[in-house]
Amino acid sequence: MKAALAARKAGDLAGLALAAAAGGACLGMIGVPAGWLSGAMLGVGALAAAGRAALLPSALRQLAILISGVGMGSGLTPATLNTLVRYPGSLAIMMIALAGMVAASFAILQRAPGFSRSTAFFSAIPGALSYVFIVAAPTGADMARVAVIQIFRIFILMAIVPIVARATVPVAAMVFPTDPIAVTALLVAVAAAAGWAIERRGGSATGPLYAAIVISAIAHGTGWAPGRLSPDLQIAAQLLVGAWIGTRFIGFDWELLHRSLIAAFTSFLAAFAVASLCAAAAAWFVPAPFPEALAAFAPGGLEAMTMMAFALGLDPLFVGAHHIARFFIIGATLPFVARLVRVGRTEPPT
Repeated sequence: MKAALAARKAGDLAGLALAAAAGGACLGMIGVPAGWLSGAMLGVGALAAAGRAALLPSALRQLAILISGVGMGSGLTPATLNTLVRYPGSLAIMMIALAGMVAASFAILQRAPGFSRSTAFFSAIPGALSYVFIVAAPTGADMARVAVIQIFRIFILMAIVPIVARATVPVAAMVFPTDPIAVTALLVAVAAAAGWAIERRGGSATGPLYAAIVISAIAHGTGWAPGRLSPDLQIAAQLLVGAWIGTRFIGFDWELLHRSLIAAFTSFLAAFAVASLCAAAAAWFVPAPFPEALAAFAPGGLEAMTMMAFALGLDPLFVGAHHIARFFIIGATLPFVARLVRVGRTEPPT
């Protein structure tokens, strides 16, 4: 029995790996921007749609988080420390963008058939999906609709941001020295131990991510680690994160998406338009390249957007810092804002 179960798990993992690698290679090797990442997501998403995908093992999800954190912290090098002066201005604009994205999406979704005010509000929150579910569950929001809108937004975002970034004002891809794989492995191991210790002491479940960022930032800021993730490791990390996103389509309600497609797409366009306008303002004010600002302001997940920054040759520290700030803002304000817009009561679907 145990041998059969182990063989099944190994087969499931092999299927995920094959789907991610095939999808990533199809797009990555023909030069599609962030192709390894989005291709892996599409490959595993297709496997999930066919009912053949299994969840990514917890150890691999943690590895994806740790590598993303180490990659983000690698942006803090002695040569780039002076760029930190850009952050306060762009972070202030990002706060405006966050409010605008939520308001624009909410305005559309609350008028859509089947969306109560609470369902529309939590569907409009850009990112922080797990936390949104925790806060939304007791309010009577339709969790299936919230999941469909949130996952659809991530899926479309991963496809459209690289295209828009490459089609707008061109930015020269940054060229950096790379860390030896042994150095990256050591940073990941130390971050894993530190994150485990944080969680054991009752700290945040996101402890491994922040531990990886801090440890990597110290190593790179002091010059001990010389550069960024090696190209091969970047591709592996993109495949891993893409596969993780793709597994979110396991059990996905495609019929509900079909019924909500207009609402999902128009609310995404509204949020993306706000993000693009605020990114353009930040690019002019900071200044920063527009593709970099767009990746920083886009309503996507932290790990995915950090890996996308690598894939597009952008500054992962600049991009990641804004997504971390957005996560903290959402975490600190969501319960209070939910009460202000009177979504804390149970509402029957319309």
